[in-house]
Amino acid sequence: SVKTNRPSDPYLMTGYDKKTLVLEADKEVNIKIQIDIDGTGLWKTYRTFKVTPGKPIEHDFPPAFQAYWLRAVTTNDCTASAQLVYE
Repeated sequence: SVKTNRPSDPYLMTGYDKKTLVLEADKEVNIKIQIDIDGTGLWKTYRTFKVTPGKPIEHDFPPAFQAYWLRAVTTNDCTASAQLVYE
């Protein structure tokens, strides 16, 4: 359960070669993905995804993509998940 404009806990991104993000939600929502490039707490928007119920979004980060942390922010209250898959 998430609240509008409240960031999720940060997810570690550094130290992994291949990273895939999977987003799901129980209602239509925009999920803004923010990154902290160097671990200093300076959050920047990477991309915003429009998520539709029952249709998970899978995003493969480019091979050269580097960030220290990732977090998600929704545009409205909903039940949503953001899962990182590392390989």
